[in-house]
Amino acid sequence: MTEVTGDHGFQRVLVVCEDDGDHVGLKHAAMIYDAARRDGLPTPLIEVLSVVEPQPGEDFIQTLGGASQDRLEKIRRDDRRAHVAQALLDAELPHSSPATVVSGKGFVEIIRHSIAMRADLVIKPAAQVNGLHAHIFGSTDLHLLRKCPCPVWVVRAFPDAGPELGTGAGDAPKPAATPLVVAAVDFDRDADAVGDASQDALNSSIVEAAISIAQASSAALTFVHTWQAPAEGLLQRAAPGVSSTELAQYVREVERWHHAALDTFVSGVRRDAGTKVAHISSALLQGDADEAIAQYVNERRPLTLVMGTIGRTGIPGVIIGNTAEDILIAIDGSVLAVKPPGFESPIRLG
Repeated sequence: MTEVTGDHGFQRVLVVCEDDGDHVGLKHAAMIYDAARRDGLPTPLIEVLSVVEPQPGEDFIQTLGGASQDRLEKIRRDDRRAHVAQALLDAELPHSSPATVVSGKGFVEIIRHSIAMRADLVIKPAAQVNGLHAHIFGSTDLHLLRKCPCPVWVVRAFPDAGPELGTGAGDAPKPAATPLVVAAVDFDRDADAVGDASQDALNSSIVEAAISIAQASSAALTFVHTWQAPAEGLLQRAAPGVSSTELAQYVREVERWHHAALDTFVSGVRRDAGTKVAHISSALLQGDADEAIAQYVNERRPLTLVMGTIGRTGIPGVIIGNTAEDILIAIDGSVLAVKPPGFESPIRLG
């Protein structure tokens, strides 16, 4: 059974500010802060971090001009501080929000800072990747999604659709008048009768994150779940004794199971959420999870997709399964990725 256990949403938020003029992460943090104040809830602690990474050509600058590495890093940090200060003003974050500028490897410093402040959410603007694969998350983003111990919200606006995106000559789809949050959940039909405790726990974390964002943004919430009939094609080829009627019945039974599981799940969420979210709905999708969810999200253009990451026991830092990573690459908008319970980051403070 999935329960909504938290009343106050995210309480310790780390926002990553980069030097590209994109303040969308700060604006999302301000939305969470303002929503808590609006609803009379404890306002979250919001810290801002900007990481200055080494740039190509620094060895040449040091050799030619005699500048030390420390001097170069100090100049870059000073420049970044001015940028962060202006970004905070533009985003209208509370003036008390601490801002830190450090030098180092981006994802390592972000994870270490999130551990030090015991963050329950990291918000980061998506990396700007140019060219044919502009929709693919940057390497820092994927490192965070795989290795950061708390939920990570990689935010970006949907691009304008057009002929170059394979949408033909039609106009770009317009975002819905009411914001939408989409959350992907999973159920294992082959699990023991007592249920899959790890999947239930991950679903609970997805629910809490999705409700927190939906409540803060006054958005509707839709839970999506994908299903397929295992070995349907194999049965058609390898079991000639199975009639088309029997095969169709088998597929309908699998669909009914997933439909009932999703209905039961969403009914429980509605009951526990109460009035936190104005509208909660569900969508049962047939097909490969990565393709079906990506198509659904790209068509509806929600504020974000909330999804779980799949842990691989015994391999530190390997956190995203193939299906989840395929979805991350295939969608055009924001993703809030939730870790499975018990995950430990391979990155340490020391």
